[in-house]
Amino acid sequence: MEGNSLNSSNRLNPPGINQSFFERMNETGGNTNLKLFNDSMKKIITKEIKLKEFNDRMVNTRQEKVIIKEILLESEVDLVQSLKQLKKVFQEELKSVVEKVNDLYNSELLKLQQLYKEKAVGSRLIDIVKTISKSGWYLLMKDNSVNAYKYYSPMYDVILGYDKKGIIKEYEVPVCSLRSIYVNILHPIVTIGTIKISSEGHHPNVDTKNFGVACVGTFEGREIPLDDSQKLLELLNEISACYEVIHLESCYYTPTINSTTRKDTDQWKAA
Repeated sequence: MEGNSLNSSNRLNPPGINQSFFERMNETGGNTNLKLFNDSMKKIITKEIKLKEFNDRMVNTRQEKVIIKEILLESEVDLVQSLKQLKKVFQEELKSVVEKVNDLYNSELLKLQQLYKEKAVGSRLIDIVKTISKSGWYLLMKDNSVNAYKYYSPMYDVILGYDKKGIIKEYEVPVCSLRSIYVNILHPIVTIGTIKISSEGHHPNVDTKNFGVACVGTFEGREIPLDDSQKLLELLNEISACYEVIHLESCYYTPTINSTTRKDTDQWKAA
């Protein structure tokens, strides 16, 4: 019956096979350009299989030629670059971790040293007070610290400036006048914040006017010897002598007061 003939393509055409295949079965002339598969068929064929299964299919195939799709992976050069980058990141992270551990260690060490110093101050307090008072130094408890304190009465006029080359500047009027010097002896070593200066006017080696933190210069890292009161006094006297003049290479500002300049034969220790 015509109703059941091959012309009923909707029923007889298998899914994925193009209708033109049936229409061109009896054509002559050697035209082999037949479109057999649609995109859905390609999707079924393009899939991942195991190597053994692939080998078996190749052995048993009836076709002389097959289409192979090759997936290109990263080259060896890219792999080497990736490994180098990974090594660099690891080294940076390791360096960061080591720095954090060192910072923590130094912080805890400083705390232990401060605890020791606090105990030492308690046990050697009388000896320290007697020794340093000979040169006008006293102990002052201030802001959770123990300070060696020197008070100038009258105030000490700062009129000289020195540099490392031995050049001395003498100003026509005082740049400032010292009222007092504070040295926090609970610090194991001299560091930023150990020395504070009170003055009338702005001392060039102090960060702020009238009262502030002094630039410690070459004193930085010096031990504060609480176990030897005489050595402690020597250090305190060095500090007071240091800030009774201006160290021109460690100034927070440059004084503009008129001055005369001369050469000093003695090398001055700059702050």
